[in-house]
Amino acid sequence: MEELIEKAKKGEKDAFLNLILLYEKDLYKIAKLRLKNNDDICDAMQETILIAFKSIKKLKHPQYFKTWIIKILINETNNVYRQNSKKKIVSFEEIENVDAISALSNSNIENVEELIDFNFICKNLKYEDRVIITLYYIENFTDKEIGKLLKLKEKTVTTKRTRAKQKIKNIIEKGGEI
Repeated sequence: MEELIEKAKKGEKDAFLNLILLYEKDLYKIAKLRLKNNDDICDAMQETILIAFKSIKKLKHPQYFKTWIIKILINETNNVYRQNSKKKIVSFEEIENVDAISALSNSNIENVEELIDFNFICKNLKYEDRVIITLYYIENFTDKEIGKLLKLKEKTVTTKRTRAKQKIKNIIEKGGEI
């Protein structure tokens, strides 16, 4: 992996493309936490890839490539979110319909139920809590790494993760009621 990153830093486009292909699904999942529209997700991912390609030579520690590119992605999804919030107002019903359609079209049929459950649970969490839960449990980041990404102290991440986990537990115990 680090060899591939070093090649990309030297300007090898194929090496960079291979890196992006390795992390494409992870980037999509993280962008989906903030953005609901597939076009917006793709825009944020494209912009992230462009920024990463232009600045990969500045990456000092190749072992932190994934953390580095996710940080760029989080900034880009926030930019797209801010731009969209200025443009239009979307009803809650429209958001629910987009989520259901996206969940069905972006997964295989066996995982639809799990995906719908996860999306339902995540809808009841704050954005920052969704990001922390996803990075910790799905992407296997440590609290310290998440703290660096979100500019939070490690203890704050641990506390937020614990509280979000408790909220998820309460949602499950109540059978989906908030």
